[in-house]
Amino acid sequence: MSYFEGASTAADPSDASIGVDSDTWQLPLPSGEYEVFLNFRGPDTRYQITDILYRFLVRLRIRTFLDDENLREGEGIWPNLVEAIEQSKIYVPIFSEDYANSKWCLRELAAIVERQKHEEGCIILPIFYMVNPSDVRHQTGPFKQAFRKRSRSFDERTVQEWRDALSKVGALKGWHVESNDKYASLPRASGAITDLVYSIIWSHLSKSIYVVETDKLVAIDDHIEAVKERMELDSASVGVVGIHGIGGIGKTTIAKAVYNKISGSFARCSFVGNVRETLEQRDGIISLQKKIISDVMRLTTVEPITSVSDGIRIIRERVSGFKVLIILDDVDEKSKLDEILGKFENFASGSRFIVTSRNVRVLRTFTEDDKLYKVRGMSHTHSLQLFYKHAFDLDSPLPGYETLSSDVVSTTGGLPLTLKVVGSLLYKEDKGFWKEKLAQFQQHTLEEEVVEVLMISYASLNYQAKQIFLDIACFLVGEDKEMASYMWADCGFYPISNVIILLQRSLIEIGDGNQFQMHDQLRDLGINIVHRENVENPLRRSRIWSNPQALELLSREKGPSQVQTLRVNSGSFVAKEMASDCFVNLSELRYLDAEYTMLIGDFSNLLPKMRWFRLHYHRNAGHNKLTNLKMENLTILDLHSSDVPYDWGGWRNIIKVAEKLKVIDLTKCYNMTRLPCFPTSGSLEILNLSCLMLRSADLDLGNLSNLKVLLLKGGGVRKITGGTIGVLKQLRELDVTEFRCENLGEALADIGELQVLKHLRASGTDIVATHGTRAGIRLPTSLKELITSSPIANLSELIEMETLVVRDCSYGLEIPPADTMWWKLSKLKSMELYGTRMTTTISPLTRLDISEYWGLDWLPNLENLENLTLLSIHDCPALKEIQGLGGLKSLEILIIERVSLSNLIGLGTLLSFNKLQILQIWGCPCLAALSSHDQQLGGGGGASQLVLHSLQELSIGGSALLLQTSFGQMLHLSKFPRLLELEVWQLEAVDVDKELLLEGLESLEELTRLTLRGLAIQKLPSLSKLQKLEALTVTGASNLREIEGIADLKSLEWLVLSSCTSFETLPEGLSGLKRLRQVNIEGSTNLTCLSALSYLPPNVYVWGPNLL
Repeated sequence: MSYFEGASTAADPSDASIGVDSDTWQLPLPSGEYEVFLNFRGPDTRYQITDILYRFLVRLRIRTFLDDENLREGEGIWPNLVEAIEQSKIYVPIFSEDYANSKWCLRELAAIVERQKHEEGCIILPIFYMVNPSDVRHQTGPFKQAFRKRSRSFDERTVQEWRDALSKVGALKGWHVESNDKYASLPRASGAITDLVYSIIWSHLSKSIYVVETDKLVAIDDHIEAVKERMELDSASVGVVGIHGIGGIGKTTIAKAVYNKISGSFARCSFVGNVRETLEQRDGIISLQKKIISDVMRLTTVEPITSVSDGIRIIRERVSGFKVLIILDDVDEKSKLDEILGKFENFASGSRFIVTSRNVRVLRTFTEDDKLYKVRGMSHTHSLQLFYKHAFDLDSPLPGYETLSSDVVSTTGGLPLTLKVVGSLLYKEDKGFWKEKLAQFQQHTLEEEVVEVLMISYASLNYQAKQIFLDIACFLVGEDKEMASYMWADCGFYPISNVIILLQRSLIEIGDGNQFQMHDQLRDLGINIVHRENVENPLRRSRIWSNPQALELLSREKGPSQVQTLRVNSGSFVAKEMASDCFVNLSELRYLDAEYTMLIGDFSNLLPKMRWFRLHYHRNAGHNKLTNLKMENLTILDLHSSDVPYDWGGWRNIIKVAEKLKVIDLTKCYNMTRLPCFPTSGSLEILNLSCLMLRSADLDLGNLSNLKVLLLKGGGVRKITGGTIGVLKQLRELDVTEFRCENLGEALADIGELQVLKHLRASGTDIVATHGTRAGIRLPTSLKELITSSPIANLSELIEMETLVVRDCSYGLEIPPADTMWWKLSKLKSMELYGTRMTTTISPLTRLDISEYWGLDWLPNLENLENLTLLSIHDCPALKEIQGLGGLKSLEILIIERVSLSNLIGLGTLLSFNKLQILQIWGCPCLAALSSHDQQLGGGGGASQLVLHSLQELSIGGSALLLQTSFGQMLHLSKFPRLLELEVWQLEAVDVDKELLLEGLESLEELTRLTLRGLAIQKLPSLSKLQKLEALTVTGASNLREIEGIADLKSLEWLVLSSCTSFETLPEGLSGLKRLRQVNIEGSTNLTCLSALSYLPPNVYVWGPNLL
């Protein structure tokens, strides 16, 4: 059996329990729209693959038309067949040896092909059952003889239509059951094909089923207003509001909606999800602190935090000065928020915190009852609206389902999660199914009902889907879907179709990183199901993740155990020895996650069903006490971050007997000095050797022919042997970032032959230098993501590429001209160039980042980048000109930093589009003039009349141009009425009247932050009108003697007057600023009159000289 694009397995379609009543085998006349049409010759496949496929699709509630040649009598049935073809979306012709001997098969096929010509979206998925696809395509072999007979019985035009249809469909990708496959007629082989066909069918049908989640929100505005009322946003105090309710009631959804509604009113914001789950992880508090610091400070990386107290210190010093909105989602009784944030009162006035929890007692520890909002069940009307969206994918019920819908909704208690899950359960089911489920729903009260309703959804799953659901709930939330699928496939759980079933029932979700996600109510359901398995003896359950129970199981349990999946930790950072005797009774174990654990002893005949072996191993003197670890069914070997050495006792036997091994992860196994011999079976598909530096060892590709993912980031070997990378024909992902190898260029020379490669990351690896050519290497045209430090010889052929990152490519990047066909076909949207020359521009781009190229002195004209939303050019000190800014009609963010520009062409035109939200121009000391061709500049017209409503942040400094008349007209501050943040810096060396620069400052009534650094000015415009200003920072203004209007800044929370050496007295009226929390006067050495400080409230923190 072969599939043109790969094969896999799923829930066994041949299972007799699927069952279809005998009367369903009558010829079904069209009665509504079908989804799938099966075209086949009955005597050849009727009771083999067709039977299995039909039963499987019907069981999964896909409306499938099954024809039966034996029931065709006369021509009267043909109109009904045509109608069924026209109503269907997907067609599955099953070609067999005598297929062409059936005129009905040929007529249907011709009608299908004709339908596809005129109807967009129709899909044909052929199965070649015991026939060669080329015989179908060319009408040779058994098809040749059949057509000799057809030529005598039918007219030439009809016969040619049939031939054309066979030629077209025979050339399509599909599945081929080899005629010499001795298992071809068995249900297991047919079931495997059925699983693949179903997965592809579902991938097409699901496009019309999945709806954007925000489209399914109902009555959210009332919740938003209720929470806002409790937040008292007009108050200057720091406020904490709690949202509580049972799991699945919508607390997170409401918190997110409020966040989206009001976040614009705060200087900085952070949404911290899954607090409870994160705190259960090692260094969980520090992880949460890093998240908050990163969000508030807008940093991609955060400085190391050595301890919880260190994190609190950083938050106090760097975060608390902002007026922040912070959401802490899913907090429980173990979540000590003061250990995460410090004290709420330390934050700037007006800051708000929203905390969600299932437990109201937790919320009452840090806020008052009048600040709590309990989320209750939805009203019946709103519940119906939400239910309709999931049960019918409509805003109203189907005719005849009105009363049933109301009765079902009345049993849900208005719980959004229950409405979603039950609606998905009933989707496309008949009334009989609805009535049966309704009878079950009506037997429970609200809170118990939630559990029971979810249990009903669980009970409707097949055995294999249940096992997958429980694995995810108890162990695999956050894990990669593909990794887990290897284990499930080998256990016969058929993950392709069963994961789709779980998605259909809204029981799981798949995140952006292909990782499993699950609503906490459903996760608790899975945990409770396992807890109920053996109440009297928890050690006899199928899954154990509680460390005390796991340790007890391994130390005391003597009888046979049913444990399938187990997580155990030594309980400390010291490795705990686990002797083989501990595992004698664990014959059913298929998943083991052992941290800080060392296996010792003779493991002969132990762990026979192990599939996923995850060991966090710490080396000590007993590392060779392990013998005979023979796990014949092992599929995943995960030793990530282990101290396992090359001579670890487990290697030899695992590699020798594990013929099913698919994944080996040796990331950060720093004690490895050599690589083990990989399985000779060639079964390995994922190999991760990241951060593994083996200077004296070779990487042999000889046994890796089926590898799909090879990760070598940050590692190195002496040589790559056993062939070149071209032997890995199945490779989809390759990461050689910062990888070191003597013959890397030679080994990657034929990388262009990897026609299924989607992701290539090779920055910091100069393939060209090692290969000896500056023309670049040829890359496969299938690439979607490319990160490289080398030229690309065939860039114009990479039309599927979406992301391109080039780092430190000293040879430059030869990009095809913008008017070539490539850019009309290219899918490239994001390009980042670090230390790399750009030769042309690309019109489809939405993001362009050029940086860290010290010798870059020229850029092509950018005016054709009409779709660009972000342009960042920084650390290119030789660059003197950027042309084409006036053509960037969609630009929202412009960042130009540390560039030696002499001209800034088109800035005025760019500003006139009123799309720009963030403008940063820093450190451009040579920027002394604007192009005379910029029509938006000049007195009296153009820029003088321009008002920029879009701009929210302006950061500018380090250039004499700022004080030129034309530029001053264009950037007169009155033109930015919605500006929220303004930063101007480092102009002390410019001998011009700098006060002109700040003309119009008083008109910025929306301004919340004003930062002035290094300005040699004597006086500022009055600030009295800046009533929303929350932070004022003036540093290095050595000539500044006074600031007018500070006493009128009723929203001011943060005042910095540092290194203002001409200041002799503080502004009067500071005591009247009720929101003021911090004053910094460090470096202002001439301040002698500090009487104003004595009138400040005690909660205002002041630091600086002369405070004694």
